[in-house]
Amino acid sequence: MDSFTIGEVARQARVGIDTIRYYERNHLLPQAARSHSGYREFDLEDVKRLRFIRRAKDLGFTLAEIRELLALSVDRERGVR
Repeated sequence: MDSFTIGEVARQARVGIDTIRYYERNHLLPQAARSHSGYREFDLEDVKRLRFIRRAKDLGFTLAEIRELLALSVDRERGVR
């Protein structure tokens, strides 16, 4: 699986690096794996999640509402009803 640096992910998702760190701290984005040198490593799912968050914000959803939507999505993937 390919991994991306925080800068690459920021460019692909069209968000700022500080935004990614903020979303990570506030549990909108899972904690990134770390390389041996301590750098965050992201994958394509992280890029997709960031794009979703950005689109939801553009539509006027609050971060709390987006967190709920993401939780519903995870529950759906796990088969939880």
